[in-house]
Amino acid sequence: MPAEGPTVLILPGEGIGPEVVHVARDILEHVLDRAGLDAAISEHAVGRPAYERTGQWLPDPVRDKLDKAAATPCGAVLFGATADEPIGELRSRYDLFANLRPARPLPALRAVSPLRPERLEGVDLLIVRELVSDVYYGRRRTGTDAGRRWAGQEMYYREDEIRRILRCAFQHAEARRRHLTLVHKANAIPDVFGLWLDVLAEERPAHPHVEVQEMFADTMAMELVLRPADFDVIVTSNLFGDLLSEITGAVLGSLGLLPSATLSPTGFALYEPVGGTAPDIAGTGRANPLGTIGSVELMLRHTFDAPRWADLLAAAVARAVESWRTPDIAGPEDKPCTTEEMGAAVREAFDTLVAEEATP
Repeated sequence: MPAEGPTVLILPGEGIGPEVVHVARDILEHVLDRAGLDAAISEHAVGRPAYERTGQWLPDPVRDKLDKAAATPCGAVLFGATADEPIGELRSRYDLFANLRPARPLPALRAVSPLRPERLEGVDLLIVRELVSDVYYGRRRTGTDAGRRWAGQEMYYREDEIRRILRCAFQHAEARRRHLTLVHKANAIPDVFGLWLDVLAEERPAHPHVEVQEMFADTMAMELVLRPADFDVIVTSNLFGDLLSEITGAVLGSLGLLPSATLSPTGFALYEPVGGTAPDIAGTGRANPLGTIGSVELMLRHTFDAPRWADLLAAAVARAVESWRTPDIAGPEDKPCTTEEMGAAVREAFDTLVAEEATP
């Protein structure tokens, strides 16, 4: 890490994005201050707020700053949410190919999950989603046939795209519980996912200590609900990763709890909550900032290489939700707190844990 520390660009976006990012930025700066870590942090408008002022979803000056940050391995983005662009451009322009979506229930929130408590015992999984290919970026066609409209969008993968996401998933499986599940649909889409299976077979010998299984996407959707604790690292395509991560949000009890980190080959990374803009609650103070705070935790791990401080922040979140809940995770007996109050509770819990750690 250079002496001046990483460059972090804050892109709040729209909807609830500015609300949750404001809270998460405050916590990021607080943790960095307590840890004695340096960073160059700046905030910039993108998405609809930027378009309304400049006519660009990603204004040229912001793109220039991103280009400079992406040229170093210590550049990072904390992203809020946008209904449309520029998230697709960011992913493709900076080759943000490896999307990491961890899911681990918080002990105090087990009653929030629709699953029985015993099914949450031992749940600690990581979805590794390929993020810059598949139908999201496939060739699009439209036309008419005998007066009837038709549309098509291509599912496309190159061998090198598959290989690098599998290698990323294997690395994480090696560092975790050494179990990897490839999710595919080779029975219905044999050419695309046959290539995935071929590359998996080629990569397996380099990781003899990792147990590997494969599973159809529809079966995995069922198994994530029936026995989520059986899985460790799940690697899959862009489309299936998008769908399966929504299911993990349901398993935990709220999509607002899920963070993510998206990594490029150079080390440049984008951190964002899995939930979207949620326009129905924007500006009401009801948004859950924990997914964005969890994304800050991932930033501490991957960009700042500060696992101790990431662990303290994760522990602070677990402690804060014992007493404070936004409406999406509040029980019938709880008085829901606001977005800002949830952030303040995490910050206070973090300071308490730091003080406890320093006490002999």
